[in-house]
Amino acid sequence: MNPNEGPPLSILHINQLAAHIRRTLIPHLDLSDLRVPVDGNPASLSRGLAALGVQALTGFDAATAAACVIDGFDDNGIDAVAIDDNHDRIFLVQAKWHAEGRKNVDQAEALKLTSGARDLFAGRYDRFNQRLRALQPRIEAALNNPRVKITLAIVTTGSDQLAEVVRRPLDNLCDEVNDAGELVDVNVLGLKAIHDFVVNGTSGRGVDLDVHLTGWGSIHTPYEAFYGVATAVQVAGWYEDHGERLFDGNLRDALGQTPVNDALFATLWNEPEHFWYFNNGITVLAEEVHRAARDSQTREYGKFQIVGATVVNGAQTAASVRSILRKDPDLLSEAKIWIRIISLDGCPEGFAARVTRATNTQNGVDARDFIALDPRQERIRAQFRLQFDKVYGVRRGSDNVTGDDGCDVEEAAVALACANADPAFAVDAKRQVSLLWTASDDATYQTLFPNDLNVVYLWNSVLVLRAVERKLADLRSELDGRDGAVAVHGNRLIAHMVLSQLDDRDLNDPEAERREAFASVPELTRTVCLLLAVQVQKSNSGVFLGSLFKNHVKCRELVECTLESFTGSPVQLPLVRVAAPRSTSSSRPAKPDGARKADAVKVIQNAGLLSDGAQLIFKAVTQREKSVLLPWIAQDPRRGRAMWSNHGWEALVWEADGQRYAASRLVMHMMREAGFPNPPSGVRGPMRWMVPDHGTLNEIADKLISGE
Repeated sequence: MNPNEGPPLSILHINQLAAHIRRTLIPHLDLSDLRVPVDGNPASLSRGLAALGVQALTGFDAATAAACVIDGFDDNGIDAVAIDDNHDRIFLVQAKWHAEGRKNVDQAEALKLTSGARDLFAGRYDRFNQRLRALQPRIEAALNNPRVKITLAIVTTGSDQLAEVVRRPLDNLCDEVNDAGELVDVNVLGLKAIHDFVVNGTSGRGVDLDVHLTGWGSIHTPYEAFYGVATAVQVAGWYEDHGERLFDGNLRDALGQTPVNDALFATLWNEPEHFWYFNNGITVLAEEVHRAARDSQTREYGKFQIVGATVVNGAQTAASVRSILRKDPDLLSEAKIWIRIISLDGCPEGFAARVTRATNTQNGVDARDFIALDPRQERIRAQFRLQFDKVYGVRRGSDNVTGDDGCDVEEAAVALACANADPAFAVDAKRQVSLLWTASDDATYQTLFPNDLNVVYLWNSVLVLRAVERKLADLRSELDGRDGAVAVHGNRLIAHMVLSQLDDRDLNDPEAERREAFASVPELTRTVCLLLAVQVQKSNSGVFLGSLFKNHVKCRELVECTLESFTGSPVQLPLVRVAAPRSTSSSRPAKPDGARKADAVKVIQNAGLLSDGAQLIFKAVTQREKSVLLPWIAQDPRRGRAMWSNHGWEALVWEADGQRYAASRLVMHMMREAGFPNPPSGVRGPMRWMVPDHGTLNEIADKLISGE
């Protein structure tokens, strides 16, 4: 280095971080276990970096952030645990300090972090040090919150880009838990983001994006803005590359599973070609917008460099397309998204905040508003009044109906879902109650609210549901640890099993309440809850309960085993519907041959047709696949074989490396490994994996759906 030149900018930034940590955080940290003096011990800076990461992620003050640090002997791969009650979020932080920024988290450290996370999910606190055990009551309370989401956060003085071997165990944990919705995510804060936080008081000024728009246009007064259509693959890539740094800090609550996300996901899954028509699009604020004149000579196609970009509206859209990208990227090939980019260059102070607030507070129309128009609901309301002189609330905005006054449609839907013989409906009620009424012509809604629904059965089911909830509230304070958590997360499944043991004659008797026909429900609830906790410990001891009780396949198994233990004889549950994404339109036109009708993997798993370990063989479909992949497979035949798993959407275990993959993701991985020239943005994996003598996964699923 030239002696007249200063040190590289990254080292200057790291030195600035070190000075900031020593000045503001180290005075609050517990460093009593460090033998080497603080100034000469990088462990103190690593702990300070963990606390700084907590500040950037939560906004905590220095003392509160420092109290979250548990780094030390027996930390089980986790350097800090931050519980943000205001946003229903738990952050599990791992910090990596390197004085020159050259080293990042390695595979072993990522594996330790995921192992520690699994131990937390399982309540194995004895595997952690005293610092974490001191946080146990708060951690348990947070994990028992049905709305909680968990972020695996890596804070490093290196790059925010992790090597694939490092990212894999983190992604595997996310995929394992997120089978029932986005409950766990990964956020990497590299040197740039953490330095920006220290300088600007935020975890970043936004991200830089290259945006490609078709049919683009522009507005230049009073402020400059551009608009057009982007591919869903492109938007998913933004989220994949930048994580939650892509979004305005006020929007973190918009991510994860919501009624809106369920509808977005269903459209992308079932009819991606219609996504542009059904979606409001994405609004991006940018510090600067530069149009590449050479690549934007016509309105048909435009290329833009976006500096300091932040998505302020459309976080749910971005989260949904990214979720699809990870599960089955070929589904995004037809989806388009409306994009609006507003340049803040020249805008008055406070304009960005006004845009963010305005685009996120406009009144929306809930599916419940449409259900209120269904004549069946009006009929139920009238019969409630005539039969019981009680109120049945349907419309939003009216006073909540509780207690002896009656009930509303939401409580009724949950009760009817739990009372159905198929536990899939109770699982839907746990996942998101709006799944029970996506539309008046939806099969689930029609099953729960048939034209001949007996309001006596409905009201008695509500009474039983309330009795179950009251008893579970008592059990939550009585039971410790994971057993108590089962009473929280398993409430809908417990209600389903209790209702399944009651006499239908009582449920249909208008005098049942008066003659105390349901007096046995509290003790029955206690028995079922304890038996369910035993089954959870036996077969799912390390599984995050927030995810477990939203998983159709696992919940079905738990119900069968629990009821068999209760009754002493095998239980055969009916399958009223296949637990797969449903079309949002009953009049949807037929797709071309080869298009996907439903999630083939889920259809096969739910039917139980293939046993765990069944062998699958790769089938090349295109000429390029035959010329590139087949010779590559011939070099090592294990590359062309996988084993089937009935657990989770990563249903294939590749024989070449023993890792789990989704069918499409495995094909894409094989293409990358084989050096496939110009690989496609996505492939239909179930068309390319076949079971000997049975056909491809798509063909097997089609036969199951058609009843062959």
